[in-house]
Amino acid sequence: MSVKILDQLSQDFTQLLENEYDYNVIIEVGEQPNIKFFKAHSAILYQRSLYFRQKLTNATKRNNVIEIKIPNHSVQVFDIIIR
Repeated sequence: MSVKILDQLSQDFTQLLENEYDYNVIIEVGEQPNIKFFKAHSAILYQRSLYFRQKLTNATKRNNVIEIKIPNHSVQVFDIIIR
C-alpha cells in the first residue's frame, strides 16, 4: 500500500514539472545556442536539493519569479536530473 502511495506522489511531482502550474522559479540551463528554460517550484527544489537551496538563497527575483542561471550544464543532462 505505501509503495503505491509513494509511486503516485512521485507521479504527481512529475506532473507539476510538466504542466508548470503555479511555478515560481525559472531555471535557464545551457549556453547559446543550446539554452532551455525550465519552470519549477521553489519549495520542492529547496527541500530536495542542497544545491538548489543555496541557489535559491542567492537568486534574482523579478515579478515574484526567481531566476536561476546554470550555464555550465547541458540541457539534456539537466532535464534528466530535474525529473
